[in-house]
Amino acid sequence: MSVPVVTGISPKEGPPGTRITIRGENFGKKADDLIQLTVCGVDCTLFAEWKSPNKILARVGAGEGRGDIIVTTKQGGPGTCMVKFYGYLEAVGPLKESAVWIEERFQFSSPRRRMTASSMPGNIVPAAVAMQEVEDDDPLGLSDEPNEQGTKNSVADDNISSNK
Repeated sequence: MSVPVVTGISPKEGPPGTRITIRGENFGKKADDLIQLTVCGVDCTLFAEWKSPNKILARVGAGEGRGDIIVTTKQGGPGTCMVKFYGYLEAVGPLKESAVWIEERFQFSSPRRRMTASSMPGNIVPAAVAMQEVEDDDPLGLSDEPNEQGTKNSVADDNISSNK
């Protein structure tokens, strides 16, 4: 198989956590063929999602400056890059609006403690930490369905019962 080649990226710049679409050639025949993805020298493999031999979706890490997007596959090895990504850190202060999107599908667990992707410093995951997909139908606890203990979690039910 030929060497992976990155020919396009969208968007071309952003802070850590930016979701990017990588286009190119020879990204493997299946998801297991993707071994590593680096953006601006930062390993983003954990947050990479192989879509096709020509497309990968990923979230960038905390790399700063203009850098290459390198895709490494089982058959082709480390690839080449025809475009660059510009990573920058945003300074957020009390007068600047900021939005945070937490990827709730994944949680990381280790023998010592549970972590979420957003709580990892720099999104660097130690080798001993395992990733598992979490199915939570009610992450905010607003459901009016009984929970495992048989009691309701609904905020609305609490407000109604306190007004009686």
